[in-house]
Amino acid sequence: MLTLPALETRPPPAAVQRILIWHQGALGDLLLAGPALAALSRHYAGARITALGHPERWGLLALSLPVDEVWDSGEARWVHLFSDGDLPPPLRERLARFQLALIFGPHPQAILQDRLRLAGIPAVHWLPSFPKTDGEAVAALQARHLAGLGLNYVPGPFKLEMGLNPEAELPELPGPGPWMAVAPGSGSWRKNWPLNYYYEVSRALGWEYGLRVVWLAGPAEGEMLPYLGHLAKAQGQLLLANRPLARVARVLWHCRLYIGNDSGLTHLAAAVNGPEVLALFGPTDPRVWAPLGPRVRTLWAPCPQAPGAVDSTISCPETRGLKALAPETVLAAAAQVLAPPGDVGG
Repeated sequence: MLTLPALETRPPPAAVQRILIWHQGALGDLLLAGPALAALSRHYAGARITALGHPERWGLLALSLPVDEVWDSGEARWVHLFSDGDLPPPLRERLARFQLALIFGPHPQAILQDRLRLAGIPAVHWLPSFPKTDGEAVAALQARHLAGLGLNYVPGPFKLEMGLNPEAELPELPGPGPWMAVAPGSGSWRKNWPLNYYYEVSRALGWEYGLRVVWLAGPAEGEMLPYLGHLAKAQGQLLLANRPLARVARVLWHCRLYIGNDSGLTHLAAAVNGPEVLALFGPTDPRVWAPLGPRVRTLWAPCPQAPGAVDSTISCPETRGLKALAPETVLAAAAQVLAPPGDVGG
């Protein structure tokens, strides 16, 4: 049971003109917080948001939330919020204009909360980004905590506003589609479906449905890039590696189908609300970590030794669970989402 914050730290919407939101998490964690961020912007409808985190990730949310500024949390100036002593006057002045601050993170970080209050922010609150109990979705956990601020809502899918023209050309995807995006990596090799399975499925779907395949890779996939390059070239497919997230979002929006692991790109594919998304989970628990969305279908193969890992520590010693997720299962799921309306089930 949650303890409600004191009344003086629950400012009414009319009293809040500026909100500071501290979120340094990875792309997937930030997008998982999307329902909470959207609820905050509705509740404090007249307030403007300053985000403190990773500028490129936060930049994706610029059209979806009333974000005026994004401050880079990697800058040295913020070290004063984690140490004793007087705050530099310029930093205090910068922070004192906010009436409310929200800190997203796995732990409360009491010193950070105290230092923000010392800077003159009257209401400072922490929102957990990782659950402590099995099976509770991150979005539901954050909604439960925000109820203490007077926000009562049922979390739903978070949609990124892209401001795109569907007829506009996209240099990354030359020629006509339809396109299928495949993202075989993630933040942990234990969350990766076997690469040869991806190859088998992408080849079969490309042949059966006339889908052109684009492979997506980021910094975490550095070791597999040479192999992906050879694979894509041999099959006449496309490889996009280490592209700006805004460009990747546009690529995903133009795709008919997306297949990927429990990763930031999978959350991005769901948030752009463009492709049908097949999210392949194991050992992490999709009840906790899966993206929400009408076009999202989750396939789960839990690791026998770590069923439903809920935090960043994955104890499964190998990808045995994901190896049990057969290509035929993914192909069947893809056939269902690609079937014309009224034709599902044969």
